[in-house]
Amino acid sequence: MSVPLEHVFGLEPLLHERSRLAIVSALAACREAAFGELKAQLALTDGNLSVHLRALESAGYVTLTKEFAGRRPRTTAQITPRGRTAFAAYLAHLEGIVAGARAPGRSVG
Repeated sequence: MSVPLEHVFGLEPLLHERSRLAIVSALAACREAAFGELKAQLALTDGNLSVHLRALESAGYVTLTKEFAGRRPRTTAQITPRGRTAFAAYLAHLEGIVAGARAPGRSVG
């Protein structure tokens, strides 16, 4: 028996992209993160991080807050309840795929 490919193809594409998955993973582990912290932690460029944060914000998975700290602009990101739910569902789906692939007598194909 094999793990059906539709299970793999059923992973949420927005979260399955490597950089967005890294962003959501980082935000799920903290209350909020500054843009610069995320950029450094994930080794992304300003433009790359901005594009991925906007995609996650458009989906309602993160909120972005822009303010000034003194004269310097500061952008922070937080995962939303919707984002946390989507991330938990993504992880559960992925765990199901892994469990199915590790089951005795099964082969992936």
